[in-house]
Amino acid sequence: MKRAQQFWHANRNKLTTIRAGVVAVGLITAVFIWAVASQTPANGASSVFTIKGTGTAGYISKFLNNYTIGNSGIFESLGNVGIGTAVPQAKLDVLGNVRIEGTGSALIFPDGSVVHNRAELIGPQGPMGPQGPTGATGPTGSTGPTGPQGPAGANGVGHAYVDSNDSAVTLDGSSPVVASVTVPAGSYLIFGKTNLFNNDGSGQTASCKLSTGDIVRTRLEAAPDGQDSVSLQDTALNVPDATTITMTCATFNGGAEFTKLTVIVVDAIN
Repeated sequence: MKRAQQFWHANRNKLTTIRAGVVAVGLITAVFIWAVASQTPANGASSVFTIKGTGTAGYISKFLNNYTIGNSGIFESLGNVGIGTAVPQAKLDVLGNVRIEGTGSALIFPDGSVVHNRAELIGPQGPMGPQGPTGATGPTGSTGPTGPQGPAGANGVGHAYVDSNDSAVTLDGSSPVVASVTVPAGSYLIFGKTNLFNNDGSGQTASCKLSTGDIVRTRLEAAPDGQDSVSLQDTALNVPDATTITMTCATFNGGAEFTKLTVIVVDAIN
């Protein structure tokens, strides 16, 4: 009896709490039964289906049908959203093309500029910059193929016609022939040369002439220094066959003169 009293005094607070809880539960149960009994049943039906599916961490979910969810193509990582990529490197990272449609749609940049089309994005061409330094000379390329042979050039010197006279020829005003050559049809460069000497001791005037037109005049002083060398040059174009080209010399205003050497050379040019 004494032990029962000791147990009661030691645990009476706990027993009081348990008893109060039991009373509270009983009251709540009674109120619920009363509330259910007092409601009027309705003639309606309600259907609730369980949403099912699985997902992957980071992917934004989407409904695959009315009651099933799964992964979408949108991924979120640390505040960055990727479309087509699971490693977005910016607030919006798209792997693939981006299409903008709709009148007035544009790209708006942080500085407030708006770009509606490609032309606005590229902008006008800027001025040409300064020319850079000349680069190093590249290696020599390979030799190209040999080109076609060109037309034949004009004929060079075809033949020389020479008449030489080493004997003395007495000259007077009648202009005797001191050299001559006969050539075939063609065009020619003509060269003539003679040495003139004074033989009477008086000052003399002399001249030598090609039949093609060139003429040279000279002055022969009194002997023993009265001598001179005369050279002539001319061109004869398209002369007929068997044309004779001559060189004549004459003296004036004095006694006889003679030649020591007379040469005429005609070179064909075609």
